Amino acid sequence: MFGLPDLAFGIIALLLVGASWCMVGVIFGDAPKRGLQTALIQFCGATCSLLIGLFIANFIIDEPTTCSRQEMIYTCGTIFVASIFNYFGLQAMGAGMKCGPNGAVWGIMQSALIFPYLGGLILFSQPLTVPNILGMLLVMSALVFFAMAKNQKQKPGVEIRNEWRFYAFLALGIIAIQQNLATAPSAYFDSPKLVSPVVRSLSGASGTLFAACIWTLIREIRKRGSAKEMFSGLKNPWLYLYVLGMQPFNLFFAYVLLYPGLDAMGRAGVGSVCYPLMVGSCIVSFSLYSIFGLKEKATKVQIVALVLCMIGLAGLCFPKDWFVIPWHGWDIAPWIRSLGGY
Repeated sequence: MFGLPDLAFGIIALLLVGASWCMVGVIFGDAPKRGLQTALIQFCGATCSLLIGLFIANFIIDEPTTCSRQEMIYTCGTIFVASIFNYFGLQAMGAGMKCGPNGAVWGIMQSALIFPYLGGLILFSQPLTVPNILGMLLVMSALVFFAMAKNQKQKPGVEIRNEWRFYAFLALGIIAIQQNLATAPSAYFDSPKLVSPVVRSLSGASGTLFAACIWTLIREIRKRGSAKEMFSGLKNPWLYLYVLGMQPFNLFFAYVLLYPGLDAMGRAGVGSVCYPLMVGSCIVSFSLYSIFGLKEKATKVQIVALVLCMIGLAGLCFPKDWFVIPWHGWDIAPWIRSLGGY
């Protein structure tokens, strides 16, 4: 795409997508100050994405579908389920941050980035290279340092309760599943690449909206009036600024960069590093925003973490045929194809 080789386009696209994710962190950090619940922003954001996507799919794009209906159902179903896991993973992360050190919770959850890489190695026989391994280890090390730095800034008077570890590791497990589900279709199969990025984005928005409805219902059952309290934020003008500022931007990136980038990395044979690239880019971008945008004083630990993360990203960008280590994992792709799904 854009005249670039698959690997080059995939790396650039996913780095940009990862950088754009820091906008979510910025908005979610600012929303409570405005009296808004993040669950409402997710609910309205998913609704907005769904409506825009349906309009584009019906009135603007005219792409012939060359995969079978069953292949489309499997592709969209996988993305739908991945979005549900993503929603509940973020809820678990939020619960952990309410009763524990935010940096440690954030660092534990972001450690899920290693699981798509491990999944590719073990289940889809992806190549094992020295630069990729070193890059992964450096990004993981950066997460540890970032968590240490943020822990030092824990607000005085905030009570730390032991259950934060449970929620943090719950978020880690949920997001690990989500990232593998989100990566697998484009990375290891051909037919999902034939499904329009708009249709795939619609599936993701539908999954998020479905999860938001389920979560709202669960909260209402546990505590009567919680849904009314959440939706009272519809009167807050900041809600619409957040949604309008974030969703069209995210949709454009999903259509032009995210899914085409995942497809390109899959064709290049390095689909397992997609999420590590995006998460690493998000980490670096948000750190730079904190330093230059929020004017937070950077500690030595944060600087070390930022350098480690940037070097790690460079390691993840190395081609799959450089410094290959002999390795043969399972390849379950033929078995999945035999089921008729892809």
